[in-house]
Amino acid sequence: MNGIINVIKPPLITSYKVVELIKRKFKVRHIGHLGVLDPIASGLLQVALGSATKLFDYFLSLKKAYRVELVLGIATDTQDSAGTPTKISDEVSIAGLEDVVNSFKGEILQVPPMYSTLHYKGKRLYDLARKGIEVPREPRRVIVESINILDIKEGEYPRVILDVVCQKGTYIRTLCNDIGEKLGVGGYMASLIRTRVGSVDLTKAYPLTEILERGSSIIDYFMPWSLLKEMRKIELTIKKQKDDFIKGKSVPLFKPPFLKKEFVSVWYEGNCIGVGRVSQDTLSPIAIERLDVSRLG
Repeated sequence: MNGIINVIKPPLITSYKVVELIKRKFKVRHIGHLGVLDPIASGLLQVALGSATKLFDYFLSLKKAYRVELVLGIATDTQDSAGTPTKISDEVSIAGLEDVVNSFKGEILQVPPMYSTLHYKGKRLYDLARKGIEVPREPRRVIVESINILDIKEGEYPRVILDVVCQKGTYIRTLCNDIGEKLGVGGYMASLIRTRVGSVDLTKAYPLTEILERGSSIIDYFMPWSLLKEMRKIELTIKKQKDDFIKGKSVPLFKPPFLKKEFVSVWYEGNCIGVGRVSQDTLSPIAIERLDVSRLG
């Protein structure tokens, strides 16, 4: 079984636990997620089975959209609501908030948080952080394509709802922390929802509880490969090419369409029949679409 399930992850559960629950429910072996969500976060978590796990780098490269709640006036050691306060401001002003938020659009520098899965000398940063050890981290260039204020709930510690679209490597927790720091009052991420990965949004996903409680066949939850709008397409025009691809055989290409190795969605007679990878003049199958191939001719 090779495919991807779009899961709506609930908060207060790790991405690894989601994978383990699905693995246990459907008794599958080769399974993994395609981009971690923090334990307190919810929203779109994509879980790959079988050879679809080869698409990890492709999904990592896709832009992602989030809805985040930022609390101003308090900073924490984890940069989210799970942490211990490291700063509490007596007075919190939101004057200049819009200008500060807008300053984080485009290419910015971020220092990765200590509570992250990155490594330092062979050890994960979060393991060091839990022991009270802080190590130097180099700033990284990340791209925030858009960040917009949706709502502000004023009070002793104002709450700001933001919509963020960003590219790979961006830490939304750190973004919240840095906005609060630039305002001079501190800030932390209170909640986070991943709403979209590439062109796939929450309307194409299933709640984890539905999958675990009512699911009978994992194949029923596989995402149609045609949803991957950003993936380059390749159209097979010869029936034997289509037949070989569906059987899992590599397909020679008479006119190689790309100059480098690339993941592609594969089409025949206007139907997406799966995904593969082009390398030089060969198309190698990764996963086949679940459809009635007999009607394709």
